[in-house]
Amino acid sequence: RVTLALEEFGPADPRTPRTTAVADGPHWRLTGTKAVVPAPSGARHVLVTATTEAGPGLFLVARDAPGVSWEHAETTSHDLSAHLTLDGTPGDPVGTPGDGGVARLVRDASVALAAVQLGVAEGALRHAADHLRERHQFGRPLATFQAVQHQLADCYIDVEAMRVTLWQAVDALTEPSGDLSGAPAGPAPADRAALVAKWWATEGGLNTVHRVQHLHGGIGVDTDYPVHRHFLWGKQISTTLGGAGADLERLGALLTSGAVTS
Repeated sequence: RVTLALEEFGPADPRTPRTTAVADGPHWRLTGTKAVVPAPSGARHVLVTATTEAGPGLFLVARDAPGVSWEHAETTSHDLSAHLTLDGTPGDPVGTPGDGGVARLVRDASVALAAVQLGVAEGALRHAADHLRERHQFGRPLATFQAVQHQLADCYIDVEAMRVTLWQAVDALTEPSGDLSGAPAGPAPADRAALVAKWWATEGGLNTVHRVQHLHGGIGVDTDYPVHRHFLWGKQISTTLGGAGADLERLGALLTSGAVTS
């Protein structure tokens, strides 16, 4: 079993990790710290991103390799994770450093997160619709009040925007050139579509679970009621691989680089 170490502490772009890998004869030595590595207890190996002289690369590290230390951590969603510290730790390269594998992995992981967040937000919205239809105040269902309807409408718009941008990203990833138009424009359109989907998942998903939490009132914070799980999971996903601001910054850099044509 393999787990994945993509994130680092502080404002960091996962495509350009601060963890380093230095060639040592036929082997590589990794040094740095990875944050919130998921499901560490059952993993035998960790796929670590690190920067080499040739560029970012992927390295497979044994869980108990020399120079490895683990620190228990718990995420916002209460899932078990751990911080991973590497001190001259041996690792085997996966692919060729500098071949763009790290950027592609981060891109694909962003789309996967967007897919999970869509399910989280859509499930939260369904809970809200059921609750507001059944709960009565002043002799009428809460769902009939205009202010409540506006909140639900905003959630619906966010969820549908998440859905359409997710499928656009999936379509872009399945195109051989990453170009929906069929023109040989390289992988940049898929990169753009993934960032757009990730931004909507981060911004729209977080907005939805926040609104749903408030629309439930006190029930929303009752841990015997399932809606709090949507809130915590949505919050966790919204900060994974960078928040909405980081997504916009990367998207802006991509668009202004001239690598993407409309």
